[in-house]
Amino acid sequence: MAGVAAETAVASASGSGIWSRRRDEITFDRLQKFWNDLPPQARRELLKLDKQTLIEQARKNFYCSRCNGLLLENFKSLQQEVSDIDCLSSSGESKIRQQNGSQDPSVHPWGGLATTKDGILTLIDCFMKANSLRVLQNVFDNARLREREREMLYPDACGGGGRGWISQGMASYSRGYGTRETCALHTAHLSCNTLVNFWSALCDETRSSLLRMKEDDFIERLMFRFDSKRFCRDCRRNVIREFKELKELKRIRREPRCTSWFCVADYAFQCEVFEDSVIVDWRQSISETDGSYHHFEWAIGTDEGQSDVFGFENVGMKTQVQRSGIDLDQFEDYFITLRAWKLDGRYTEMCVKAHALKGQSCVHHRLVLGDGFVTITKGESIRSLFEHAEEAEEEDEDDAMERDENDLDGDGSHPQKHAKSPELAREFLLDAAAVIFKEQVEKAFREGAAQQNAQSVFVSLALKLLEERVHVACKEIITLEKQVCVICASANKFWGR
Repeated sequence: MAGVAAETAVASASGSGIWSRRRDEITFDRLQKFWNDLPPQARRELLKLDKQTLIEQARKNFYCSRCNGLLLENFKSLQQEVSDIDCLSSSGESKIRQQNGSQDPSVHPWGGLATTKDGILTLIDCFMKANSLRVLQNVFDNARLREREREMLYPDACGGGGRGWISQGMASYSRGYGTRETCALHTAHLSCNTLVNFWSALCDETRSSLLRMKEDDFIERLMFRFDSKRFCRDCRRNVIREFKELKELKRIRREPRCTSWFCVADYAFQCEVFEDSVIVDWRQSISETDGSYHHFEWAIGTDEGQSDVFGFENVGMKTQVQRSGIDLDQFEDYFITLRAWKLDGRYTEMCVKAHALKGQSCVHHRLVLGDGFVTITKGESIRSLFEHAEEAEEEDEDDAMERDENDLDGDGSHPQKHAKSPELAREFLLDAAAVIFKEQVEKAFREGAAQQNAQSVFVSLALKLLEERVHVACKEIITLEKQVCVICASANKFWGR
């Protein structure tokens, strides 16, 4: 009765394990006896798995090339981490022992797996030398639990019998970044919520690295976006010119005084424009303020040199003025003109253009260039950056669909939102930067998820194959014993006759 009770308890705890299969033929007590009768060296020989067997089994599950590569990397990582079982017996075992002295494979990153010096997969000594079969059963049960958790986390990834298989025809810098014949783990669309949750789990150093990129890499991806938008040569030049302007501002250490309402790219003199006020400062632009000038005057207009919004005001020898109560919500562009009158009656005129942002971000606040790197700030929040990039991606998809429709109709005159003006060039540059850096975050998420998925598959598959070896060996012993019994019975019957 005790043996039946033990068998029932084990079967309920391991419903899909080998211990519950054909219980009329292989009972838990029989498995326990088989395990106890095995000497240490026989156990080592039984619980061995070579690399080729694991790889061949993995290929049956239709792993994509990238996941298959990660699976091989896991094998190498395990070899580097635990290349000697003797070392594990002294160091690795202590990591998986709980305070009460029992072994827990769930706290071990490899589920209790180890490798020999010649690269053969096996188990850590504390599991190999265990007298109770329940210890070994716990290792295999934990592997099944790990596999179920993996399927819940990555339902469309490799490892589930080929589910979620996607074949990409060409590489691109879009949502399927750099993919070719890969599973859904590398290609499926990632929502903003997924990226925000991923971002919240990162340390500050990793976050900073994901919002920073080498200038050459940024330019390469920018060129790809030129091609995808079918930009003409002039528009490409306009965007590159604005990019170089940002570098020049960094070099001369001058920052435009852009606000959340207006972008002021010119730096003839400093100017901050708000929805109903203006601050103008020309102290750094006028070098000779004593003796050469008679007075200064300034104005606001809808074109260079005009004063149809705010008439020219004589401010004497002041080099900074601030005016409020001005309605600056009527036009997209305003021009602030400064006239420096000299003693001889002549004047020098300078003009700065302010472009209304209309709720959009300003590229001067968001992109930082210097030292061979491009950095983007997250703006109001990291979610706003991801949402900005997603809007730009959706616009790209709409443009692509319209182009395809026009190509079918034979009409190649599809109007594009190109960069004909400096303002449009800066807007495109910021949109492109948001998409490029979002792709970099997506790439980091996919690589991390793929690595976790590959490690879970590696551990689960390896332990499953080791479990089957135990089952097959025990079954062979039982078969041999039955054959011996049959032979003995036949012999007794023959001699008894």
